[in-house]
Amino acid sequence: MTVIGIIIAALIEQYKFLDTIRVFFEAKLLWYVRFFINKDFKSQREIRYAYLMASIPVVLVLILLRALLLEYPLVYFVIQLTIFILCVQILSWKKESKNVSEQNKSFNFINSYATKFFAPLFWFWVLPCGIGVFVYTIVMLISQEIKNKELDLVVYNVIVDKMLFYANVIPYTLLYIFIALAGDFENILHYLISQRKNFIKGFYFLLDILNNIILISINKKKYDKALEDVDSNADAGVIREGFFEVSMVKYIVAVLYRAGLFFIVIIALVTIAHMVGLFS
Repeated sequence: MTVIGIIIAALIEQYKFLDTIRVFFEAKLLWYVRFFINKDFKSQREIRYAYLMASIPVVLVLILLRALLLEYPLVYFVIQLTIFILCVQILSWKKESKNVSEQNKSFNFINSYATKFFAPLFWFWVLPCGIGVFVYTIVMLISQEIKNKELDLVVYNVIVDKMLFYANVIPYTLLYIFIALAGDFENILHYLISQRKNFIKGFYFLLDILNNIILISINKKKYDKALEDVDSNADAGVIREGFFEVSMVKYIVAVLYRAGLFFIVIIALVTIAHMVGLFS
């Protein structure tokens, strides 16, 4: 199902009408999550409950759909495919990368690759019934909305940043491995091992690691120079936007492509192994 979804979603994304459908879907999902967070939070516990209460109905509905449609596999397949197409963006990060220029040195497409393609794909593949990718999408939306509410910075760092960390730590770790395989494996591995002592349960920590290993995978000397250029006034773990050279975009895109292909190959191999009965 996952491989078929990737192929179909990639083909459909070539047409602009899919962007409109996704915007409509996100707007409706945003309306849904705002029902749970459209209030003044009095404590950190209330924020945690908001994540939980927004996720539970979705999980129950998806499980119920699975139970009701056991005898209608084709209908259920279409529903799962629809969920995949709406939640997993195969090529949007690539479109973002094309907008990088001397005037707009935004490398947000790296984060988009991780949070809109790789992590959703991982959760769709790992958890059944579309539960993983749907809950992941809800967590990301709630986190962004709470951040937009401009609550106390401590509340955001303590709760929201940790929720984003827990939602992303496994797929990001897997992504690090695939980027290492696609780039400079030895230096990336040494860097990851060296970061154990700096480990922080925070989403910005994951982003920082991702940006740094991208630089290592491209060119070690540029990576060393980039570390020196980190803005000392920036938030912890956030590399100053724009220190990448625009000419590096094509190398970054190539590494991300290879990392994604490695993951898709793994998914395909596991699927084939399951089909031939190697996995019960």
